[in-house]
Amino acid sequence: MINSYNKKIILTFLFLIGLGIHAQSYKSIKPVKGEIVFREISKITDRKMFEKSLHLTGEKLKQNLTKSFQKDEEYSGREKEIEEWCNASAEAMKLIYIEDSTQIHSYNFEDNLQSFSSHVILTVVENKKETKKIKGYQCYKVVYEYKEDEKSNDEDFMDFAGNVTYKREMWVTDEIQCLYHPVVFEKSILEKYYPLEIKETDNTIHGFVTKYILQSINLQ
Repeated sequence: MINSYNKKIILTFLFLIGLGIHAQSYKSIKPVKGEIVFREISKITDRKMFEKSLHLTGEKLKQNLTKSFQKDEEYSGREKEIEEWCNASAEAMKLIYIEDSTQIHSYNFEDNLQSFSSHVILTVVENKKETKKIKGYQCYKVVYEYKEDEKSNDEDFMDFAGNVTYKREMWVTDEIQCLYHPVVFEKSILEKYYPLEIKETDNTIHGFVTKYILQSINLQ
């Protein structure tokens, strides 16, 4: 069972969160200077499907949070408060899924700093027959799926959070070797690939996609 402190963390989190043949010869770059900049573009691709899945996911979140609170004696008799908290959390979740193209993600290689995620990588699929060039770099297709590394003894919370799977379809290059990236934080991915374009979806909200498009790259 989640204690009251962990419940506050979960609620705070919910409010704040608002996913050819490659055989040419080249010399790979291990950048020590320069900058890479991506623009994040979030878009609804199917309005009907999006609104339906957003509603269903919000209802599931409210149900699971309500059950989680009700198991804790500390919240006994506070049904009205629980209802308000759960409704607010569901509304806050919806704020994540808004159309926007103003977010910029950049990384200065001089900083040489990055925190890696603890995401659980589920699958990785390479397709080197699909290729294209991005800003002069030869790229091929890689798709991987991952989950958040959620750990909790509360079955109701895990029934929601533990079943969200994210999918990233990427154009990656072998011409850059670096563990630092402004969007991708999985070390095992960066050890093999350097993503220059990313499309992210998840298995709960349908008809919505987030893309990270390379705006500029200047490496030394």
